[in-house]
Amino acid sequence: MVEASLAAVKVEELLKEVRVDYTKTKSVEAAVAGLQKFLLGLSEAEVSPSLAGKFVNELGVSEEKCLFRFQKPDAVEVIGSFLTQSVTKPVQNVDLAVRIPKACFHEKDFLNYRYHAKRIIYLCAIERELSKSARYQKIEWAPFTEDATKPILVVYPDVATKFVLRLIPTISTEHFDITKFGLERNNVRLAKSKEGVALPTPHYSSSIVEDMLLLEHSAWLHSHLSKSPAMRDAICLAKVWLRQRSVDGYYNGLNGFMISMLIVHLSTSAGKFRISEHMSALQMFRVTLDSIGTMDVLGRGITMQKIEGKYESPDIKQMKTTFEVLMVDPSGRLNLTHRLTKSAVAELKDDALRTLETMKNPRDAGFETVFMTRVGFAAKFDCHVRIAKPSAVSASPRCLDQGSWRLYEKKLETVLTRAFGERALLVRVLERMLPAGWRPSEGLACIGNVPLLAGIQFNNLDIAFRLADIGPGADDKEEARKFRAFWGQKAELRRFKDGKISETAVWECEPTQRHLIVEQIVHHVLQRHLAIAPSDITVVAGQLDFAITVRGKDQAAVMPTILEAFETLSKRLRSMEDLPLRVVSVQPLSPEFRYAAVYYPQPHPLAAEVKESNPLTKAVGACLDPLEVVIQLEGSGRWPDAPVAVHRTKLAFCLNIASRMQEKWGVHCIASEDAVDILMEGFAFRLSILYEKDRTFINKEKLASALSSGGALPVKVGAAALNAQPASLKEDRLLRSMHASILHGLHGLYPAFSPTVRLAKRWVASHLLSGVIVEEAVELLVAYLFVNPAPFPRPSSRATGLLRFLHLLERHDWLLAPLIVNVNGSMTLADEEVIMSQFRKLNRDSGTDCEGPAMYLSTAYDLCSETWTRDCPNSKGLKRLVAYAKSSSALLTNMIMSGDSNVKWQTLFRTPLGCYDAVVRLNEQSLAHPSRLLFPVELDIPAVVTKKKPNDILAMISPTVMKAGALAARNYVLIGFDPVDYYVKDLRERLGESCLVFYDHLGSDVLGVTWTTTASSKKRREEKVVGTIDVTAVVKHLSEAGAGLVKSVHLSDKVRGAFTVNVQESVATESKEAAGHERASKKLKRSEVNRKKKSRALKKMRSLV
Repeated sequence: MVEASLAAVKVEELLKEVRVDYTKTKSVEAAVAGLQKFLLGLSEAEVSPSLAGKFVNELGVSEEKCLFRFQKPDAVEVIGSFLTQSVTKPVQNVDLAVRIPKACFHEKDFLNYRYHAKRIIYLCAIERELSKSARYQKIEWAPFTEDATKPILVVYPDVATKFVLRLIPTISTEHFDITKFGLERNNVRLAKSKEGVALPTPHYSSSIVEDMLLLEHSAWLHSHLSKSPAMRDAICLAKVWLRQRSVDGYYNGLNGFMISMLIVHLSTSAGKFRISEHMSALQMFRVTLDSIGTMDVLGRGITMQKIEGKYESPDIKQMKTTFEVLMVDPSGRLNLTHRLTKSAVAELKDDALRTLETMKNPRDAGFETVFMTRVGFAAKFDCHVRIAKPSAVSASPRCLDQGSWRLYEKKLETVLTRAFGERALLVRVLERMLPAGWRPSEGLACIGNVPLLAGIQFNNLDIAFRLADIGPGADDKEEARKFRAFWGQKAELRRFKDGKISETAVWECEPTQRHLIVEQIVHHVLQRHLAIAPSDITVVAGQLDFAITVRGKDQAAVMPTILEAFETLSKRLRSMEDLPLRVVSVQPLSPEFRYAAVYYPQPHPLAAEVKESNPLTKAVGACLDPLEVVIQLEGSGRWPDAPVAVHRTKLAFCLNIASRMQEKWGVHCIASEDAVDILMEGFAFRLSILYEKDRTFINKEKLASALSSGGALPVKVGAAALNAQPASLKEDRLLRSMHASILHGLHGLYPAFSPTVRLAKRWVASHLLSGVIVEEAVELLVAYLFVNPAPFPRPSSRATGLLRFLHLLERHDWLLAPLIVNVNGSMTLADEEVIMSQFRKLNRDSGTDCEGPAMYLSTAYDLCSETWTRDCPNSKGLKRLVAYAKSSSALLTNMIMSGDSNVKWQTLFRTPLGCYDAVVRLNEQSLAHPSRLLFPVELDIPAVVTKKKPNDILAMISPTVMKAGALAARNYVLIGFDPVDYYVKDLRERLGESCLVFYDHLGSDVLGVTWTTTASSKKRREEKVVGTIDVTAVVKHLSEAGAGLVKSVHLSDKVRGAFTVNVQESVATESKEAAGHERASKKLKRSEVNRKKKSRALKKMRSLV
């Protein structure tokens, strides 16, 4: 009951925000009355087709067929949501049905788009008169139900209101003979087959009948909704839901009117009374979604309750054959969904099913996800296809049963659906619409010139990225012919292992580039079937690959080799019988093993079993990233209790293991105080021991909760160890072991997890935020996208995955809500209650510094976010992270939708440097891995310090050492060494809390430094406040701490002035001191000369004596 009431409270608050208070609409009603009076007072006049000449011509209607005498409307009536009191903010329209007099039409004007031509000319005449009045701020044109052939007028009244008035032309059922609009009739004479046979025009006829029945539909809705406030609220909820899913507003989508008709239908006998007047608005909304998703009422077809005396029995079978989606109106004359397609209903059904699943949330029915989360086109689909210049539209005529641009869109969708087959769950072409600010003088040709965008939602990636499309067998001649006709030269006969011979289309690519197969497919079929040039096709598939590749190659291809080497090491460790305690488990810790590393170590010639000391002929890298592995020994009661003694005992074990490995297998081992580096098969494995009493950040009670709820732990944890904490997160092997074991299986379940988390980490680092958030926290954020993807489907591509990651950072309310990452489903409702209870105890008031972690991440082993985000990001760091995510998500969405060049995609990973007080450039050759540098930094501010280029190249072993042979060169390999990490650590020790250092630990040649003064950033920018920072001292530290690494130091304009003053004062002081020293020196010299003279005189006197 508590959970249900919480959902009801949230829904009621939402309704308060989106409802309109109709007791405060007097100004709008006055504006409506004034407009009605104005329209009904218009004078009769001659109108010329030239008012909409281009539009009329492109409809294919001659001017002489459009001549008529303008007469005032027969009536101007309020219809739609304002009449039924179901207006839902922020869209606030008052729809006015302007009934065009019958005298304006001829008997045959329902043919060949004459009605549409006269309709817009009539509106143009009204616009001309309205523009002369000062009572209206602005008049615009917009398509009615997104139909470009039926524009309407949007009038902005000159009153203090957010309402706009929409003038919608209508006609009565007596204007034309209703029987002329049968589904089998041809009302556009040019619509003929290749053989010259007249084709039926059901969509064209429906567009006219729609206008004839508009008033009847509005009256039918009003009669049902006027007595049911709860149903009106349910319609408001449905409209909010549709808008959040970007469905409302599509030409080929469910709009507010259709969802209103559907909800009312479900409350009638024809809808089997699924909606009852005793239900709440939320229950009605849930029933509506269940009808769309589970019962598939749109897919099966709907026939609404009859209007007594006006009903004509429709031919349902013929309607289902004619239209893809069926919703017969109460009159039986019109299919309300004649514009919808099967793909639109499939998308809507998918959204409804996901929403119903989300609403099973027992706390608040998934309120935030259902009603508050925007599901944009770019983030919904996995792959996006953009056609820049559709060679679409036939010259004449542009409009037959439908506009030629619509037919082209349907053809594109058909071709892509056939090409992807079972690779895709859904293929959706975004319908083109009239551009904003459109006017009739621009005609309809502008629609055909708008780029086309298609979205593809992948099936299982093993199917979506398969290397071959297998067609019919060779014995099925007809199907084989169709297969070859579609795929063209790509089709070939192939014999498979089972002996079967089938038609096959094969796509060749590298193992790490299988995500690019979809690009090959799209280019092939669009060139073959639609004659689209390759330069006009953009497929969003591999545009972000540059960020996680090195010299164009994905280093993840080495993973099978790494796993093979790890398996060998694991077997060797377990087989060592002569150790005091036997090795019982070997667990990988490094992100490489869970496919979450941005870059992967490549086999190193000096990390293999080197036996001969021959000179090396090829250049060899000096820095090698270790692969961390933790082992657990069998239990024993002889372990010491003192932490220092435990540490030394583990060190002794490591030395023993290293010695046995060298003796038995001849591998090279390097021992240190904390671990042993084992060089074998080209890799460096860093081995450490996990003991049950190791110190950990994990809280005892929370760990017990995780264990009781079924969370698997790699070790048996001693209670005495749980109260102590290690020096850093990196030293907490128990925590890292649990994290690794929980995330290890995600790559197998969701293949897109690996490229998504790699891109997310690279994005964080490229914006110099490596010190703001730890990598494990990024992994948990990405894992959340896959285990809790609602309201989206799970991401199946890297670009979509990165966009969802940025949306999560940007949209989640970090101040007021924890993020619960239930990776393996082991967390119970009781655990979630504990999380919420602990979170509510914190003071998270936005006006003060929030208590607890700024980013509250809860997992099965860490319910209260005491580990990865305990110290970072802090509130300021989180604000910076969210700000960058907001701008990057907008940029990425724009690039997906607009299909920009590859150069612009790089800007996603270029960080602005103008926000830093100091920028430090690093020597590229001094980086541990120069090849991982995405792009050199570009600075347009002068340097205040410039350092000489070092002679040695850190990243490569010197030629002199290489000549000495492999055994000698192996001693110069630096395992796990990164000069940037040490430089940043040194700077933080030198500068303390006076400065913040921002850096990229993955490979960048720049660092950013800001002063942590008490002045606000705005005041610092306006007044150039430097605070108490000794700029000269800071520059000195930046330069001295990075000797050999730093190339130059740059200061922002406001700081450079202070630095110049400090330098001048320092120079003046040094000049004064130098002058004083010079005077003292001269005085000493004179005294010394006098002393020497006296000494010589005394000697001369002694000689004379």
